[in-house]
Amino acid sequence: MKNFKKVTALALSLSMAFSFAPCASAAKSTKIGVLVSDTTSGEALGFRSYYEDYIEEQYDVTFIYSDQLEDAAGEKDAIDTMIAQNCKAIISFSSFDRPAQIEQCEEEGVYYAVATGTLTDEQYETYKEYEYYVGAIGPDNDTEFQTGYDMAKYYLDQGMTNFGIFTGAVPYYTEMHIYRVAGMLTAMVEAGGDDANYNGATDKDSIVAQIYADGCAVSTGAIGTINLLSVVEGYAMDDAWYASCESAVNVEGLEAFLAVGNGADFFAASKPDSVKIATVDSYVDSLGEAMSAGSVDYLAGKFNSSIGPIFIAVMRAIDGDPIRTDEGYALAFGQGYWVATSYEDFQTYQSGDSVEAPAYTKDILDQYLEADYAAFAEFVGAYTYDDIAGM
Repeated sequence: MKNFKKVTALALSLSMAFSFAPCASAAKSTKIGVLVSDTTSGEALGFRSYYEDYIEEQYDVTFIYSDQLEDAAGEKDAIDTMIAQNCKAIISFSSFDRPAQIEQCEEEGVYYAVATGTLTDEQYETYKEYEYYVGAIGPDNDTEFQTGYDMAKYYLDQGMTNFGIFTGAVPYYTEMHIYRVAGMLTAMVEAGGDDANYNGATDKDSIVAQIYADGCAVSTGAIGTINLLSVVEGYAMDDAWYASCESAVNVEGLEAFLAVGNGADFFAASKPDSVKIATVDSYVDSLGEAMSAGSVDYLAGKFNSSIGPIFIAVMRAIDGDPIRTDEGYALAFGQGYWVATSYEDFQTYQSGDSVEAPAYTKDILDQYLEADYAAFAEFVGAYTYDDIAGM
């Protein structure tokens, strides 16, 4: 009887082992942590869907997402948790304290990369030789400046002269918004006549410097023949702030209101029909509805799969084949926006980057799993809709 029990127990244990084997083989071998400070916007959800619903289905990887982070302490705790869960790398969409994130990952021997953003020049010089700093892919300051410049020029070329601006996080010294606003103001100076200037500044560098000199506050007034009639700053989001948003798009004579972001969220509903809203945002359904209704006229948008290249760079690092410059430095690539000036444009771009058929497919990404730095740089730099469609 004892022998019978032993044989039965052995058979049962073997049966259980084989029954669990398929589950074990299906487990993903590589875990990557993802830091996020935004978990609800259409842009954030679009990025997450690309990673979880497409990339995870195509590659041997699992993404471990943080909760919505609200400060640098939360970033540190989230990284600690991800390391405890055996994440081999961290991709960060959160920027409360990037230097602290980089230092923490370097100390722990975990790869770190920035998605849809960049380091400042000073930060890059500090961290470019760190072994575990992979790099950053996103709109750099030149791209942000050009994005604001092109947005304003689009309306200036139509003969418009009366503008408003939402400066977003400029009062918080956020570089990407400072450069977008500087681009808008530069285009206005160029269109404003021979003596046009913004508080004495007349070109990109001097306007950026002037914004900083003014305490990152942007002032209304005449820029030659161009009029900056209204400005909304910051994200106070209290009753007084929302009232200022409504007032800003209802100033008499206003023709176009240029937003560094959230143009549909904060301004579209309260504007007169005659005022054009332009914004930096993403190709999500709510923006499509706004463009279809005519409440948003111009969109410089990020596309969901734009985060594909940084994933490849991270996987290369994990696999022992990092993409570095000839000097051995971390990568730092600029990547811009897709610009829609009609609902038809929006539909084209959104349909060209769906979850089922993203712009950056596995077939495209796989071409760069062994590419050298120069080839990878060329790939990332060819980011327009037409560029990617031709790959």
